[in-house]
Amino acid sequence: MINIYKPFYSIHQILVTYIIFLFLLSACTGRTSNHGVLNIDNNIQNILQNNMEKAEVEILLGPPSTISTFDKNKWYYMSNIIHRAGVSKPKILKHQIYEIIFDEENRVIEVQQYDLSNFKEIDYNDKETATKGNEKNLIELLIRSNSRLPN
Repeated sequence: MINIYKPFYSIHQILVTYIIFLFLLSACTGRTSNHGVLNIDNNIQNILQNNMEKAEVEILLGPPSTISTFDKNKWYYMSNIIHRAGVSKPKILKHQIYEIIFDEENRVIEVQQYDLSNFKEIDYNDKETATKGNEKNLIELLIRSNSRLPN
């Protein structure tokens, strides 16, 4: 007996394999996302040229990403573009930090820009700090060794 459905099964298998391949390929392309203040490059020169006040800067750029702990006249705006592909580590494509410094009258006097060339890797210390109270003295060791019963 001749199977008339055999060509249909092979085409069907090829089509399913092709769809699965496209699905897996699209999962590896990744995505690029923006974080922080958008379009800051366009506004930063305008801020410096017009000698804006803090309130005007906040209206134009929004609230700062962070304010200096020791000097309330230093505002920081951060902007990142990050690419994520599959399960690999995210890659930073663009990283910018703008430091806006105000004078005593709350007017912009200086803007400094930091980017990936100023970026420093932090080396973490692997040493552990000993916790106080966990040390066993001689008396405690003797009491614990005598309290154990033989099998």
